[in-house]
Amino acid sequence: MPTVPNSPIGRAAAAAALLLAALPCAAQSYPTKSVRVIVGFTPGGVTDIAARLLAPRLAASLGQSFVVDNRAGADSLIASEIVAKAEPDGHTIYVATAAHAVNPSLYGKVSFDAHKDFSSISRIGDVPNVIVVSPSLPVKTVREFVELGRSKKGALSYASTASITALSTEMLNKAAGMETVRVAYKGSAPALVAVSSGEVQYMVTGLGPMLPHIKGGKVRGIAVTSAKRASLAPELPTVAESGVPGYTASVWYAVLAPARVSRPIVDRLNAEVRRALDDAEVRSSMTAQGIEIAASTPDEMHDFLRTEIAKWARAVKDSGMKIQ
Repeated sequence: MPTVPNSPIGRAAAAAALLLAALPCAAQSYPTKSVRVIVGFTPGGVTDIAARLLAPRLAASLGQSFVVDNRAGADSLIASEIVAKAEPDGHTIYVATAAHAVNPSLYGKVSFDAHKDFSSISRIGDVPNVIVVSPSLPVKTVREFVELGRSKKGALSYASTASITALSTEMLNKAAGMETVRVAYKGSAPALVAVSSGEVQYMVTGLGPMLPHIKGGKVRGIAVTSAKRASLAPELPTVAESGVPGYTASVWYAVLAPARVSRPIVDRLNAEVRRALDDAEVRSSMTAQGIEIAASTPDEMHDFLRTEIAKWARAVKDSGMKIQ
């Protein structure tokens, strides 16, 4: 039956057609003002550096400034809350990390849904963690380490500097059937001293910053926690190939935006982020920070984020960790 132009159905159909026609135009004109790039950590860290590498490339290709806005606090929980409440017009984007997927389970009550309240733009990449042990510990492989950990139940201790590395370690313990003791440190420097001196026996930490200390003999690297070997240290095997199958615990980086950003704008941002990640200088600089580039489509990032939230929720539950 034909639609009558002046009927309610006809007017609704016309409005829908105008809206659909306007979406591509909105994407073509986007952005219409400066874009805020939210970072949940202080300047100078890997997340901040990644954002500052992407921002000028996005500004050059999209014709508006992309301004990095550091909103540090609570392992990026504050930043996630800001983005979740921002206008869904594409003028606020978020360089998020794996902490975004961890925090809802770790912090009890949060004001946002880490999946539903965000639009996925693209993954940026992953920073593999590395298991390092004290030089005095008589192990050189994961298998030897696990055997020792199982035989000395509760006798080994590990250095912890952040929630996500502690959870990564507890995931390793569960997967390997070990029980070890967590010792918290206020930063990576005192944690490194503790491991190198034998005060604690091991830790799981970022590969990039730890590599010089591994090469210098302060600590012994036995495996990376990523799904594949790291380009920065291809000689180090993965945990999964070393006797603990299925274990992965990398820190990932991604670009998100508030929920309900229109798909044409999401797709345009995705294309420009991926173009920036293809830039040789950007790739080189990110590799120097230990980031293994791993761009994605919005749909791939959407599915990945859902999987990560579920994975870390299990890890938090198993560990009993909670921050009120």
